[in-house]
Parts: sequence; structure tokens; C-alpha cells
Amino acid sequence: MGCFAKGCLTLIIAGIAFLAICIFGGWWFLNRLINQYTSSESANIEVTQPTPAEFQAAEAKWNSLRTAIRNNQETTVEFTATDINALIANDPDFRSARGRVRVAIADSIVSLDVSAPLKSMKWRAARDRWFNGNIRFGMTFIDDDFSFELKSADANGRRLPSILFTSDFERKFSEGFNESFRSSSAQHRERNEDLRHIRSLSVQDDKIIVTTRPL
Repeated sequence: MGCFAKGCLTLIIAGIAFLAICIFGGWWFLNRLINQYTSSESANIEVTQPTPAEFQAAEAKWNSLRTAIRNNQETTVEFTATDINALIANDPDFRSARGRVRVAIADSIVSLDVSAPLKSMKWRAARDRWFNGNIRFGMTFIDDDFSFELKSADANGRRLPSILFTSDFERKFSEGFNESFRSSSAQHRERNEDLRHIRSLSVQDDKIIVTTRPL
């Protein structure tokens, strides 16, 4: 869950933008797409401030997950969108997502309103740009691999073409995401150690369900 809050979101966003641009290729068209689907400035994405009871419930779940990882225990924790947004609003561990991410979950689909920098992209023209939009997807993490079911994405007020959301694209996206995530995790030992304790992560109904494992 920690990696989802901090590392996974940016990789998902940058990965979709990167693959969308790759599909259409061509330098002239590439620059045009960058201007159409990205922005020169970030957007401020606010979450509803939780009530004290909502934040306490979310914090208790988050602490339960952290305790299980720290103590090498097996447990299952279920997070609703209200929980995650409450953590984004007030928990220090989620401060990097504050003003950048808002979460909704329904029918086993995550909907993210996001504003994320594209500074990690290879093209110079995109490095100072921002992805401001919405992404809808299903997701599982089992046996140390993420698998995504991409539903739709809006960027800079424009819907990304439906050609992006085919089974072949989903497979390539999942493969590319796993490769990028492992590379990123290898450079952050603490994140990598925490991730090894996650047996599974899945989106079911209106919750994200995380199960830990002892090592």
C-alpha cells in the first residue's frame, strides 16, 4: 500500500502517457500530442477533508498494515476510497500525493484524478510537462507482478483514444510497468523490502484489499 501511494501512481500515469505517445510516433505529431495531452503547469486536486472518525479509522488500518510488515506477520487490510483520501489529506506518509491525487473505487475499478510530473520521460519536450487528468483501471498484484485492466483515461480535458485500451496494450503496459517498478524499487531498499511482504493486492467491489506475508 505504501508503494501504491507513493511510487505506483506516478508510474501508472507516466506509463500510459509514454505508451500513448509511442503508438502515434513521429516527431511533429509527438510534439503536437504532448501539447494536447499534457500541461505546462500542475493542477491542484483536492480531497474532501475527513471527519475525525474517518481519519482515525483510516489511520488504524494503515498502522495495522505497517505493523504487520514490520513484525513479519500475515494480515489482510481493506481500504476504501474514503480511507485512502483521508490518508492523503492528513497522514505524513501520503504527503507526496497531497494536492496531486484523489481516489474513487466502484465496481472493482479505481478512478484516479491525478496531476503528475512527466520528468522521467525520455523526450525532452515532455520533461517539463504535467499529466493532469483521470485514469480508470482494475489492478491486481500477485506473485510479485502487477496486472492492469485499463478502462479509460482523460488527459488535459481530452479522452485518450480507445486503441490504447486493448488486451494487447494492457499486456504490454503491465510488462513495462513491472520492469519500471522493479528498477525503481531496486534503487530504494526500504520500499523494496516492504513490497516483498505484500502477498497480494487487488481491487474488489469498492475496496483495495492488501494481504501481507511473513518472509
